[in-house]
Amino acid sequence: MPPRNRPPTRLRLRNCPFHPLAAKAPDLVCGMNQAFLSGYLDGLEVNGVEAVLAPRPGECCVRLGPNDTAPDDTGPDGTAPDDTAQGDPGADDR
Repeated sequence: MPPRNRPPTRLRLRNCPFHPLAAKAPDLVCGMNQAFLSGYLDGLEVNGVEAVLAPRPGECCVRLGPNDTAPDDTGPDGTAPDDTAQGDPGADDR
């Protein structure tokens, strides 16, 4: 699962590392993934980065990015301006 980093200040995995579980209980599993990554960043004492719940079809539901008030990189339809459909074609929409 190579990460996707468009724009350069944000990072998102291109597929879900917990897909089999997330397919059954997406709210629970995605919330736990976001909490895990937030705790990981806190434990490493990383400043200026946060893990936010930002589900998108075919990708991990958590995005890492700056914790400032920068504008979101997505448009009204949930896609970034330069996104292409590179997700897992068999993935469900979370």
